[in-house]
Amino acid sequence: MKAIYRQMTLRARIIVSFVLLMVAVMGFVVAAEQLDYDELRAYVISRSLHDEMHRLQSELANGTTPTLSPGSQLYDSRSVPDDLRRFAPGYYSADPPDVWHLLVFDGDGQRYYLRQDAERYQYLEHVIDGYALVVILLCILCAFWIGRLTAARVIAPITLLADAVQRKQTPFPFQDARDEIGVLARAFARHSDEAEQFLQRERCFVGDASHELRTPLAVISGAAETIVHQLPDDSHLKASGERIVRTTQEMQRQLTCLLLLSRDPQRLAKEDVPLRPLIEECMTRCHPWLAGKPVTVRLDAPQAPSIHTNAELARSVVWNLLRNACQYTDQGEIRIAVEGATLAIADTGPGLPPSIDPQQFQRFAPSLRESGEGLGLSIVQRIVDHLGWHMAVESSQTGCRFTVDMSGTGHGAAQSR
Repeated sequence: MKAIYRQMTLRARIIVSFVLLMVAVMGFVVAAEQLDYDELRAYVISRSLHDEMHRLQSELANGTTPTLSPGSQLYDSRSVPDDLRRFAPGYYSADPPDVWHLLVFDGDGQRYYLRQDAERYQYLEHVIDGYALVVILLCILCAFWIGRLTAARVIAPITLLADAVQRKQTPFPFQDARDEIGVLARAFARHSDEAEQFLQRERCFVGDASHELRTPLAVISGAAETIVHQLPDDSHLKASGERIVRTTQEMQRQLTCLLLLSRDPQRLAKEDVPLRPLIEECMTRCHPWLAGKPVTVRLDAPQAPSIHTNAELARSVVWNLLRNACQYTDQGEIRIAVEGATLAIADTGPGLPPSIDPQQFQRFAPSLRESGEGLGLSIVQRIVDHLGWHMAVESSQTGCRFTVDMSGTGHGAAQSR
């Protein structure tokens, strides 16, 4: 039976379950219709009167005065009312509105008439109504049981499949099933295989690109540093050579950052990173963007605070945000504040362009490409998402403020106020 059930589709299982439910309900209905409530009531009352009759006969045979229950009257052949005298031995009942029950019997050589009022048997109506309620409750319980059993059998494979997908368990279960669960499991398996192949190609590309780029960048950096050292101090090429050295070093750092972003966040090397020395290093690197500008950079950070994270990724966040602030602030000040694990960088620049959505810095968006801000902010957004941090952005025509919560309790989504 179970083998046949497992071969059914989900649609067929649900249909069969509802058919079984209707069969059970109709069975209860048919069983209820087989009962004649009037005959049941008459049988119960007749049995009660006969029990009362046997007790009265015993008391009359002993010569004692019979004790009658409330609502009962006992007549003999002399005291019986004329309207009851015509009844022969047996059980009788009167129809509404004057309902009563009568049992005529013989004893000690004469006839007796035991009459009882209908109020005595009012409980039978409650019993019959209770029976109907029991039938209804049984139907509801049966429907609940069948529905629960069906839901458990239908949902259990979906739950197991969802759990396997969440835990990245391979191969996925139920791929051999012929029902809708099997179709879903095979679709998940195909999608998982395609995603794994894509990730593998991406890893290979990143690994190959990093391997091929590291050596040329190191050669360019070394050659540029040699040229800068050999140039006279008054040479007009010295500034260009220093710029080549800075740009090459920046490319090496960005390459390292991109390689770290391609790895599993759970496998990143983490350590306690002091924030103030890291910020001061980035401030020193930003001097070329502040040359000749009336801009003051202020740092408000205690000496002690540190965060447990990857040093290179944290440095990249601080560097990209601070570089943008220095690059696009022509006058005023740049304020850097650290409170606990929260970093805030505010400037008095023009703010973000209206075409940029501060809630999501998309990589290589057209407006970002023109302004030159896109890749840096995109990398910051990716790092924030990668590390589980939270970044908030406040932008206006009088300045821009980036707040990064590095505690790891945020959702990694940028927000604007």
